[in-house]
Amino acid sequence: EEELEKRTSTHIYRIFKTEIKVEQCYDNRLESKILFQARANTLELNKRKRYKQEDPKCELCGYKEENLIHFLIECKELEESRNKELIKNVKMRIKNLWQERYFLK
Repeated sequence: EEELEKRTSTHIYRIFKTEIKVEQCYDNRLESKILFQARANTLELNKRKRYKQEDPKCELCGYKEENLIHFLIECKELEESRNKELIKNVKMRIKNLWQERYFLK
């Protein structure tokens, strides 16, 4: 468990996975695979290219670094594909969890 706490790839997953239970949202669809990878912070985004001294910019819009937040929320080229109400709710939940975890202890 201590080793798991140190892994940056599980940070976002740990914030939202507050209990062990069967998740009904996973099936064999592409959307399900992307959701799981996003929650586990294992999407193959260009941010990882920085470790190989390659360009980490977003290939869709040219933003300087394609990271998880950019891919899910900020990329203008994916704007039409997003559910804006869902994103608004996710942003609020992240903000609340961040405050609870780091500022309200």
